[in-house]
Amino acid sequence: MKKKIVLATLTAISVSYAKDLTLQEAIETGLKNNYEVKATENLLKSKEYQYESAKGMRLPSLTFSEMFMRTNEPGFAMWNTMSQKKLDFMTSSKFVDMTAMNLMFPQPLFSKPSYPEVNAWRTKLELQLPIYTGGKLSSGIDMQKRDYEATKKDLVRAKEKAIYDISKAYYGALLAKEAINLANQAYKDAEKHYNTAVSMVKNGLAIPADELRAKVYLSDMKSKIKEAENNYLVAKRGLLLAMGLDKVDPSEIDVVGHLQCEAINDSVEDYQNYALSHRSDLIAIREKVKIAEKMIEFNKADMLPTVGAFASYELNDGKWMLGNEGKWWMAGVALNWKIFDGFQSFNKYKSAKETYNQYKHQEKGFEEFIKFSVYKAYKDNQTEQEKLKTAEENLKYAQEILKITEVRYKNQLASMIDLLDTQTMYDKIKFDKAQAEYNCQLSVLELKYQTGKLIEENQKRGE
Repeated sequence: MKKKIVLATLTAISVSYAKDLTLQEAIETGLKNNYEVKATENLLKSKEYQYESAKGMRLPSLTFSEMFMRTNEPGFAMWNTMSQKKLDFMTSSKFVDMTAMNLMFPQPLFSKPSYPEVNAWRTKLELQLPIYTGGKLSSGIDMQKRDYEATKKDLVRAKEKAIYDISKAYYGALLAKEAINLANQAYKDAEKHYNTAVSMVKNGLAIPADELRAKVYLSDMKSKIKEAENNYLVAKRGLLLAMGLDKVDPSEIDVVGHLQCEAINDSVEDYQNYALSHRSDLIAIREKVKIAEKMIEFNKADMLPTVGAFASYELNDGKWMLGNEGKWWMAGVALNWKIFDGFQSFNKYKSAKETYNQYKHQEKGFEEFIKFSVYKAYKDNQTEQEKLKTAEENLKYAQEILKITEVRYKNQLASMIDLLDTQTMYDKIKFDKAQAEYNCQLSVLELKYQTGKLIEENQKRGE
C-alpha cells in the first residue's frame, strides 16, 4: 500500500511527506505552492479590484468636507461673515471704509474699518454625477474588464507552465531513479563476471590479469551507484523547487512510476487548430487587442463634450458644532467641451489607432509562432519515437551479443577485455534506452504544452 502525502500548512508553508510521491500529487501540491502561480493569482486579484473600481465611475460621488478658516483678509472675512448670515449694513463697515457716508447723517455712524479676525467652520456635502462622457466611461470600464479577463488567461498559462516544469522535473527524477536500478544491475553483472574470472583462474582456465580487470571493473560499477544516487537526490531537489517547496529534504520523498512514452495519434493540423482556439496566452493577447481597440474610443472621447450634474449642501458657523447659522444648497448641470488643445487629443486618437494595428499584427505573428511551435514539437516527437524504437532494438541486439560473449569467454574463445567491453556497451545501451524513453515523453509533454492541453490533461488524470 502506497503511503499518502501529508500536507501540513502552518504560518509559513511546510510540507511533510511519507515515502511515495506520484506525479498527480506533485502537480496538485505545486499548483498550490508554485511562486509564479501565486504571483499571477495576486495580479489577477489586483485586476479584479481595478475592474470594480472602474465600474464605480458610473455611480455618483459623494464628498464630505469639514473646513476651518480664521482670517482678517477683508474679502474672505466679509464672505465668511455673510455665509454665517451675520453681515448687515452696519457690520459691513468693519471690512469696508464707509466713513464718507457720515456726511449724510447728523451724527457719524461709521468708524474706520477695524478688519477683525473672523472664524469660519464650513461643513459641506458635495454630489457629482456623470451624465455623458462621450463614451469615455464605458470604454474605460470595458478595457478594465478585458484586462481582468486577459489576466485570467495568464493565470491559466502560469498553471500550465507550472505543470510543465513539475512534470519535466518528475520525469527527470524517474530517469535518475532508473539510473540507480541500472547501476545496481550493472554491479551485479560485474560481480558475476568477477566470480567467473576467479573461478576460471583458480581452475587454470584464465590468467590472473582477468581477475584483476574484473575486480577493477567491479569497483568502478560500485562508484557509479553512488553517483546515480546523488543524481537522484539532485533531481528530486529540482522537483521540489518546481513544486514551490524549499523546506523539504529530497531524501524524504521517492517518486513512483515508470518512464513510458505516450503515443500520439492526432495529426499536426489537429494540434495546431486546438492550440489556436485553446492556448490561454493567445486568448489573452486577443483580449489585449480588443483593449487597444477600445483605447481608440477612449481617446476619441477627449474630443467630445462632457455633461455632468452636481449638487451641494453646506453649513456655516463661527463656532465648531455649536450652531448652523448659515445653511446653503446648490444644484446644477455643467457642460464642458475642450474646443482646441493644440491637437493633443486628435494626435492621441491617431496614436491609439496605430497601436491597435500594431497589436493586430502581433496577434497574427503570435498565431504563426504557435503553429510553428506545435509543428516543431510534433516533429520532434516523431523523431524521439523513432529513436526509442531504435534504442529498444539495439538493447535486444546488445543483450544477445553479451550472452554470446559470456559463453565465448567461458570457452576461452574471448578475452576478459572483450567481455567487459561488451558489458560496458550493454549497460550504456540500457541507459540509452531509458534516456530515449525520457526524451520521448518530454517531447509529448512539450507538444501538449505548446498546444495548451496540460490543464485539460491534468484534470482528466485527477478524476
